[in-house]
Amino acid sequence: MSGDLRIASVEVLILDGGVEYGTVMPDGEVSGPRHTCLVRVTTEEGIVGHADVDSNPWVVKAVVEAPSHIPAFSTGLATAVLGQSARDPEALWERMYQHSWYLGRRGVALHAISGIDIAVWDILGRAEGRPVCELLGGARRDRVPAYASTLFRETPDAMRRAAATYLERGFGAIKFGWASWGDDLAHDRALLAAARGEVGPNVPLMVDGYIGGDLDAVIAHVRAIEDLSPRWVEEPLPADRPRDLAALGRATSLPIATGEQLGGVGEFTELLAEDGVSVVQPDVSRCGGFTAVRRIAELAAARGLRVIPHAWTSPLLTAASLHVNAWLEEATFIETNVSTAPVLDALAPERPRLVDGYLEVPSGPGLGIDVDPAAIDRFRI
Repeated sequence: MSGDLRIASVEVLILDGGVEYGTVMPDGEVSGPRHTCLVRVTTEEGIVGHADVDSNPWVVKAVVEAPSHIPAFSTGLATAVLGQSARDPEALWERMYQHSWYLGRRGVALHAISGIDIAVWDILGRAEGRPVCELLGGARRDRVPAYASTLFRETPDAMRRAAATYLERGFGAIKFGWASWGDDLAHDRALLAAARGEVGPNVPLMVDGYIGGDLDAVIAHVRAIEDLSPRWVEEPLPADRPRDLAALGRATSLPIATGEQLGGVGEFTELLAEDGVSVVQPDVSRCGGFTAVRRIAELAAARGLRVIPHAWTSPLLTAASLHVNAWLEEATFIETNVSTAPVLDALAPERPRLVDGYLEVPSGPGLGIDVDPAAIDRFRI
């Protein structure tokens, strides 16, 4: 399609599903986030791109819609991109980064940049009639092994039932996280042992969540579950403690995974300054979008590390992460949020399909899935 693809509007839409996070739903699943942060970018030609940003919607909205403070260094990101062309996402990303100087250039500033960047790549793909993975550098695969991403249950029996359910649904791997995990080693071992006993020795199980205590206590805790063979231990320490995460990785035989909270190449460079972390997990909606994740993946590859993007919230973010996985030199897993939430179920009805344990990479233009306008009208606040 011809045209400059100049950006006419940038909106942050906050959607409210009305169900509080953590509510046990009728299907037995725990509800996901009550609110969804949806970024919508529209060009002068009327082409629309979307992104689901896994962040606090109100804070992202403030960063995008803030009035100009110092025009060259501190302005709302919408002001920074209005009138600019979506045909050069790299240049647009650098412009947003420049204008976020006084916003901190980390944390929520990167989240907001991520949302606009994803939506811009969606626009570019729709304008050219090509999926984002082709624009990133080419699709190396059309499907990716999927793991169910869920919360730890409170009892071993509940863990066994949950593990069996996800295998019955067709998942070939499961990650349990947070909830009752991390404070009591005996309890943690009982839960993980129950899941391992249910799925057998060959199904990958992953664990996720902070572990209480100082570094020595965390090392002891992780070593004590080595015999249960989790595929990785995710963020047992906060990602802003890179030296401790590296030390933990060197002290255990289990791979340590982290990165979902980080943004930009700088933070990932800090994370990987020392050996120890084995799995790098940029979240495309937090790390700076598609533009940044390409740079981060190159950084990790230079150190021989696996990149397995973090991807929770909605099918829209799952689709974006599938395009990253399709482009990566190697793709291990795609994370799949199995929680229940009204917004997530309605937002993108044509969600990526799970077939034989794999999620199919959307083949349509842009992200390859469409947002339902009726869902936006229903849930927008």
